[in-house]
Amino acid sequence: MREKKEVIKHSAAIHIQNDITLVQRRAWNVLLANAYDDLPVKDVYRMPVHDLAHVMEFDSKNEAYLKEALEALVGCKVKWNLLEKDREIEWGVTTLLAQAKIRNGVCTYAYSPELRTRLHNPRMYARISLSMQNKFNSKHAQALWELCVDYLNDTKNYGETPFIPLESYRVLMGIAEDMYPEFKRLNTRVIRDPLEEINKFTDFRVEPEYRKERKKVTALKFRVRRILELPKPVGKQGALFPDLEDMPLVVRDLKETGLAASDAWEIWQQRFDYVDAHKRPQGIEFETYIREKLHLLKQRQAEGKVKSATGFLLKAIKQNYANPEFVAEETKKRAREETRTKHLTARKRLLLEGQKEEIRTARETELHLLCEQLFIETPALLTEAVADIFRANPLLKKACQPGKALLDSYQEKPMVCVLVDQCLMDRCPERFRTIREHYDLRLAAVEPQMVAEEWVSSRASVGSLEIG
Repeated sequence: MREKKEVIKHSAAIHIQNDITLVQRRAWNVLLANAYDDLPVKDVYRMPVHDLAHVMEFDSKNEAYLKEALEALVGCKVKWNLLEKDREIEWGVTTLLAQAKIRNGVCTYAYSPELRTRLHNPRMYARISLSMQNKFNSKHAQALWELCVDYLNDTKNYGETPFIPLESYRVLMGIAEDMYPEFKRLNTRVIRDPLEEINKFTDFRVEPEYRKERKKVTALKFRVRRILELPKPVGKQGALFPDLEDMPLVVRDLKETGLAASDAWEIWQQRFDYVDAHKRPQGIEFETYIREKLHLLKQRQAEGKVKSATGFLLKAIKQNYANPEFVAEETKKRAREETRTKHLTARKRLLLEGQKEEIRTARETELHLLCEQLFIETPALLTEAVADIFRANPLLKKACQPGKALLDSYQEKPMVCVLVDQCLMDRCPERFRTIREHYDLRLAAVEPQMVAEEWVSSRASVGSLEIG
């Protein structure tokens, strides 16, 4: 491969349904760069796997997974042009590669004729840096960065995406409807975390803007600015996903049972479309559905009722074999977790209430000390405050011993002390403003934690009702 630093990528190919892994998206970009010049004259393209891994800065020890990821691209169906940036083009469903094989260390691959024509003569495209894409640790960051590149005006070094409906953004990021149903988690994992990567590793500064309807986020857009000062260089990554392997958990679990890699990838890519239409479940996450079938396989194997583990598992997934034991175990497990959550929440709430009480006590103590200091420095203030108190409450005169100094009575009689302090604070509020603001800030910092614990407690209660 001639050394290329970027790939010219059709906008419609950027706005795709993101049901591919980070490695697959990154590899597809490199393969396109390798084939680009020959797209008009050749049907099949070749690239040594070693060169592909080198351009991707991919750990050579993971070459087996790289090969597997490439093969999975052939069966990967995606929807193109989701944001309809190019309104003259209608894209349906396609596979990223029409064919691929790896033999003697060389990857041979091809695109469908229609796709090949579109890819080589795009009217709207972005130039994707092949080295920059290697810096990301998540497929969400990679996909969002490509979207930002597509909408950046190189002349102005600034750009904006259109407002993207939240449902469309989920598709662009490969997030199923049953994943991160609460916007708070979606915002953290699929918006804020990817933006943090982009702003850290690239010369972009990207900020989101949210559109709300009835206090609910319904769409978002991104403002992109290219900065002149590049971030500090980072070394090559030893492996993709430092915390999580790039391979989807479903694929890894299915392969561990002995299932062929091609079957595992097909199930992950098709998700519930793999299940017979009249047997598809409702109201369950796909990952949970697969765990249920794996649980059923182990159960049947323990009973000696399975001759072919892979054959049984494929049928169980496709035909949605019932597994009431798993449902019962999951219900008990969920109930235990919710009980534990309630106990932890109650404990945290008590601790937070204790913190608030300590802050209030410290505030009252400091306010009293300031009152006492002012009375000592200016005795007339005490005389005036006591006179006001006696006019409003004549009976309180009995609390002050005849012939005894007012300051002594003030210091010795708690009831008098509280009333006189409050009187002084009402007469001279500006003298106490700094103390009040300081402790108000401390109390305000605790309040969101209290609200969060209330929310957790309410969610646990809802979960208990759902179980019942």
